[in-house]
Amino acid sequence: MWAIVPIKTFERAKQRLSNVLTAEERRALMLAMARDVLTCLTGSARLTGILIVSRAREADALAEAFGTERFIESPTSDLAGSLTQATHYLRDHFDARGIFVVPADVPCISTAEVDAIIGDHGSITLLPDAQCVGTNGLICSPPLAIPYIFNGKSFKPHSDLAFAAGLVPRIIPNSSFALDADTPDDLIALADAQPTSQSAIYLQRSGIADRLRTTRREQGGEP
Repeated sequence: MWAIVPIKTFERAKQRLSNVLTAEERRALMLAMARDVLTCLTGSARLTGILIVSRAREADALAEAFGTERFIESPTSDLAGSLTQATHYLRDHFDARGIFVVPADVPCISTAEVDAIIGDHGSITLLPDAQCVGTNGLICSPPLAIPYIFNGKSFKPHSDLAFAAGLVPRIIPNSSFALDADTPDDLIALADAQPTSQSAIYLQRSGIADRLRTTRREQGGEP
């Protein structure tokens, strides 16, 4: 089982937070989240290896720091295309029998949970976001048992593709993969839930967490 961690860019990361975070804050947050995800995955006893898929300049340093493989996708490919290319690479060069797609922006995941999910995996495992709209984690055995979509609304299409292929997907809602840090409330939840993570430490030390909490109080939200 190989994990693929796609990182499209750091400079334009987390555009949905651009109204509350500067470009540099979003870049630094994305880097901290990627490090949290890679820290989790490198501790897994059930993963054969990890492949970072990225053209970003920071990817080389991450791959070296965490001892992972690195794959550079074609410049015109979208996320699904990048993942497909990376999967072919792992299947052809490393004889990968299963692929676990793990986004770089799910910093609350734990090694124990990852190992448990892999241990109970059959053919298709889907980890939806909190709204069960997007896919925040996908395991396929064999690789490319179903096509990748990853367009922000891919959970139901991935599930439908599994059934169409004669496979019954294992669906795990409300996992730690569900929090993907796309809104200010997500960032506050991250800072509160995982205070020792690199992401939470960055949010606290940068003042972002306090700033977001103040804004929420001023808007009449919970303290």
